[in-house]
Amino acid sequence: MSRLLHAPPAAAGLRRRLEEARPFLGPALLWCVLHGLLSLGFFGASLLSAVERLAPTVRPLVLAGGVVQALFLGLLTFAAALPLVVLGRHYVPAVAGVAALAVAMLGADSLVLSSLGFHINGLVLAVALQPRALAETGLSQTEVLLAAAGAAALLGLDVWAGVRFMRRLPGPRRVLRLALVLVVLCTGERLLSAYLIFTHGGAVQHAATTLPLQAPVRMNTLLTRLTGAPSASGLRLGVSPEAGVPAASIDPAAVRFTRRPDIVIILVESLRDDFFREDVMPNLWRRAGSGTRYLAHHSGASSTDYSLFSLFFGLEAQRRDAVVGAGRAPLLFPALRENGYHQAFFAASSVDWMGLKDTVFRDVQGGLRTDYAGRSHLRDAAMVKDALSVVETAPRDTPLFLFLFFAGTHFDYDYPPRSDVFQPAWDGSGGLATARVPAEHLKARAWNAAYEVDTKVEALLSRIESVRGTRPLVLFTGDHGEEFREHGRVGHASDVTESQLHVPMVIFDERLPPGEVDAVTGHIDVVSTLFDLLGDTHDPARLGDGIPMTRPDSSRYLLTTIGWEPRYALIGQQLKIRFGAGLPGTEITDLHDNPLPDAEARFAVEAPRILRRLRGGTEQPAPGETSAATQ
Repeated sequence: MSRLLHAPPAAAGLRRRLEEARPFLGPALLWCVLHGLLSLGFFGASLLSAVERLAPTVRPLVLAGGVVQALFLGLLTFAAALPLVVLGRHYVPAVAGVAALAVAMLGADSLVLSSLGFHINGLVLAVALQPRALAETGLSQTEVLLAAAGAAALLGLDVWAGVRFMRRLPGPRRVLRLALVLVVLCTGERLLSAYLIFTHGGAVQHAATTLPLQAPVRMNTLLTRLTGAPSASGLRLGVSPEAGVPAASIDPAAVRFTRRPDIVIILVESLRDDFFREDVMPNLWRRAGSGTRYLAHHSGASSTDYSLFSLFFGLEAQRRDAVVGAGRAPLLFPALRENGYHQAFFAASSVDWMGLKDTVFRDVQGGLRTDYAGRSHLRDAAMVKDALSVVETAPRDTPLFLFLFFAGTHFDYDYPPRSDVFQPAWDGSGGLATARVPAEHLKARAWNAAYEVDTKVEALLSRIESVRGTRPLVLFTGDHGEEFREHGRVGHASDVTESQLHVPMVIFDERLPPGEVDAVTGHIDVVSTLFDLLGDTHDPARLGDGIPMTRPDSSRYLLTTIGWEPRYALIGQQLKIRFGAGLPGTEITDLHDNPLPDAEARFAVEAPRILRRLRGGTEQPAPGETSAATQ
């Protein structure tokens, strides 16, 4: 009974407070929108740098889109503060405080973006909260306190100005209509960005997500159906002032190799590291006794197109859209051409549908064969036959560079009867029904496919050695790994787990001593490793993001990603840090994705080095700093 008596006064009080706040909704929307436009001051330099990679006709559209994105940030701030109308006459200072905090966060995010290349995420926050993070800024505690006091004073001044603005200046009366206009405008900007991505490639997406909280929108499939034209697939020749320019800062003509052995790069689809064992791949296992095996090698991404970008550009996979979208090309292939190599590329795992013919392999299309048909083990056989045809007809005094991409180990893990070694195995039928197939049977079929690839690789290498009369420099690896329900799924390109990223890496070369290396290495290291083995003397830092595997660094952190989704992993000798889209926060494990009982303590020790890694600086411990890798 008492509840009924008190309900009307409570409802009346709420209505009264809403009426008190209503006149200030228009001024509040204007104030928040003005604060959103301030983001152009914070992110303007980064946005201008990003649009420089675009064609002149596209730049004004993307810059105009940046203004709309700034309006969206203001609208988002207004929406976040809208529940505060229940405060009645106190709504004005409350929304002024929210707007001031939003601007402070935008300023901090712009600093993080310019320094680390990321917007603020779980990893950045986790590192920033560590005790030694302050020392990495180069500021003393007194300087930080003074900076904090100055920031607090500016925030207070902003709140004061906001209160005066909203109480003295009239705002639009039809607030809902104005908000809807802004929503339509922002939606139109996202659709225009999707169209520009379709017509001009990934560099547009990179520029169009410079400001924070801008969801990337792709409509390539729909626009292809509507227009009948293919998407730019990350690159459209002629639309970028950087088209055809090597991504590295070296002129290919300046590269000088002091030795020119034949080179064979063998890439195998979906080949995870634990498949490289004596019973599954006996021939390569035997050969590995005279080669150098890298036990902690990781792909740059768990998806093929991003992985191959890292492999041949020597750059982190998360840079792909900005680099290939601007028309940049790998340094490796023109450098080989300048040094007299005859190059031939064969891909039984088709690189056509992924757009790789127009990006990674654009400069070698005349020497690329990827139109193989039929079951994957038959495509592999035809590819090996074509490669040996090149070997048998090439002049003996001309060095060869061969790239072969085997498809047999891709789902549905195809192989002929001769490689039906492991049983019981899935029979390969009913691809969509694999959820009912035991994981052990799926893996047994994949082992059989790997066994068949091993047989073909042995025949290939033996014939090359016989025809050419010498052993080539051979690099053997997988494009990425594969999961077999270790985390509830089958396949790849869905996470940054060990199963999807950890791949075999074996190099056979007279300059490398036989043995095993347990330091973390990655696909981004392949270009600098080849240049080092061939005698080039350029600083590896000018070749890309990698380091030569001839001089591995046990204290490094390797950055990997899914590729198409912004989920990442930093992989070190003792720690693995997963962060990004779809994760509740920063996950800290060992290299095998196992939880660590002392994860927070280890992370605290490594935080300064992780911060330096993200900033692109040296990862070597500072004086007095201990690395978890040495504990």
